[in-house]
Amino acid sequence: MKQNAGLAASVSLRSGDSRAEIAREGLAALAAEHTSLRSLVHHTGWVPSDAPLEGVLKTLTDSGVDFLALVSGGAVSGVCSRLQLGTLLGSRFGFALYSRSAAHTAQVEHPLVFAETTPVREVLDRALARRGDEFHEDVVLVDAGHALLGLIPVDALARLQSRLVADQVAELRRQHLGLFTAQHALRQSHGLYLGLFENHALGVALLDGHGRVHEHNRRLAELLKIEPEERGQFSLADGIADSERANFLALLHVQAGGGCAPVTREVTLAIAGVGARRFRCSLGWIRETGQICACLDDITEQREIERHLLRQEKQTLLDTLVGGIAHELNNKLTPVQGFSELIALGADPQMRQFADLITRSVDEAAGIIRQLLQLSKPTPGAEAVQTIDLRTVAEEALSMLRFEVREARCTVRRVFAAEPVWVRADPAQIKQVLINLALNALQATGRSARASLEVRVATEGRFSRVTVSDNGVGIPPENLGRIFDPFFTTKGPDRGTGLGLSVCFSIVRQHGGEISVESAPGAGASFTVSLPADAPTLQALFLSETTEPATGARAGIAAAGLRVLVVDDELVVRRLIQEVLVAQFGCEIDAVQSGVEALECLARTPYALVISDIRMPDMNGTELFLWLREAQPAMARRFIFVTGHTGDQALEAEIAQWGAPVLAKPFTLTKLAEACAPYLRTAAGWEASA
Repeated sequence: MKQNAGLAASVSLRSGDSRAEIAREGLAALAAEHTSLRSLVHHTGWVPSDAPLEGVLKTLTDSGVDFLALVSGGAVSGVCSRLQLGTLLGSRFGFALYSRSAAHTAQVEHPLVFAETTPVREVLDRALARRGDEFHEDVVLVDAGHALLGLIPVDALARLQSRLVADQVAELRRQHLGLFTAQHALRQSHGLYLGLFENHALGVALLDGHGRVHEHNRRLAELLKIEPEERGQFSLADGIADSERANFLALLHVQAGGGCAPVTREVTLAIAGVGARRFRCSLGWIRETGQICACLDDITEQREIERHLLRQEKQTLLDTLVGGIAHELNNKLTPVQGFSELIALGADPQMRQFADLITRSVDEAAGIIRQLLQLSKPTPGAEAVQTIDLRTVAEEALSMLRFEVREARCTVRRVFAAEPVWVRADPAQIKQVLINLALNALQATGRSARASLEVRVATEGRFSRVTVSDNGVGIPPENLGRIFDPFFTTKGPDRGTGLGLSVCFSIVRQHGGEISVESAPGAGASFTVSLPADAPTLQALFLSETTEPATGARAGIAAAGLRVLVVDDELVVRRLIQEVLVAQFGCEIDAVQSGVEALECLARTPYALVISDIRMPDMNGTELFLWLREAQPAMARRFIFVTGHTGDQALEAEIAQWGAPVLAKPFTLTKLAEACAPYLRTAAGWEASA
């Protein structure tokens, strides 16, 4: 490369053609001594070329490398790059679009693949002659059958190149003592050659033991916003966060001692006009120049993606766990409530009182289950969603906290827009979010005599925003990415469970909005809730709990002779529905425990109504409904879902589009009769006309 060309020219000028020839022969001999390319292999990581990109991302993250070999049919087919993978998955919808794509979609364009018998000089020439992003790609080493032996990083080749150059200098010095004066200059250029790749994708700097930057490349200037006049006049350590600076300086001190292996750490740097950014910093001692080489890579977005994926994984686990528990508990509560009501119908006053106590306990248990569901996946009820003015909701939330504000000796400042700030949402849930944020702010300010709280409500473009700010202790940078995680808290066990902000995050997310935070230690915190301006949300059609009952007797329905099919995997639920429909309407009941058995009944018997649970083994309720919609469309229009919990908001929205009502467990006898009455009334009319 340029360094080698300059060296050869120097030899020719100083010692004549004969000396240059000796130098070339010596270099060739030295290259022969380093022909074991296997010794340069850094790792042997590989993935199948058709593996999904989400699996490749996990492998790269777990192994801590930037490149993996792609293998197809036992042979190397290419190289997968972390940079290319980040480009595909890091965009707004990248993960959804490409996570299942094959690994070869993230391979580098011009991978270098060498057999282990390839001369070292050829490998060095081709690898170190690359430009731009290709320069820092790993080189793949294969055997005679093109099977993977390992990946060689470019810095290993650069070090080998450096050793060859250094050995060449030593050989020239032995041949001619007059070259001794050129050795020092060669070491200096050799250090710059290793440390300052102007076309390197990473920011590179040469530091002294105190972190002062002596030289840096263009990429570092771009990353840190360094002006040309600042060259050689600033310290990298000064920009590092206060909490990390001491450790960073200690690392520099160890490296400056020499003989220490290179290390990699993550640091936070304050960038002028940009703010705090997270960097991966690799430090290594350059013996020839007596300096420390620092390579910096901005990984802020990468870490944010990782935190988002981890948060989503935790949230999914919580959704699944709580949804399953809610479904099972609601299934068990349904017969308890239903049979207690049946007992109360023909019981004496004392027994009716006992039955009422049972019903009240069931209602309380059902309320607890609804709170659990709100914790995992808050869902605005169809009846609760309405167009509201965020200013009114914020004022009501502050009114409810009047006592807490007075106890905290806090000054509240309201900055409300002059015009209404409209959103379409559940006002109770939005109020819950604002109360939670305000309580957190009051706790952060403690009992300071100068405590202040600001609530700002405004419309900005397509979004309506509420910002809750305080002048409290602030949030440490290491906790900012975790505060919305379930069960994460910095409070003592007697003051917090770590669920408040997680619930806020879920509520805002279910309303189609976002919640963000800005904070610094000692500078307070500012939480912003952004909601679509007057944007309605889809929700499954659940029957209202406030409508008046319309039982068979009150509606004047003569349903004797009509048949109803009940499908539920819980025996007691089937029995409850059967008893209610027989008592209320006098109809005949066929009860089965799965969708498969229901198909057999539907094939031989016409029914006035089908009542089916949603979540069942073998064949669930939605699969049964879709089969009916194709095979017996008229029967599909006489279909009622019952469920302890659907477990999926998308499914609720889909059921709403189907037009089939959903009766949530536990339900009362009145609600069950009310749901069935319109279908049985219609069927009874058909029977009478026939």
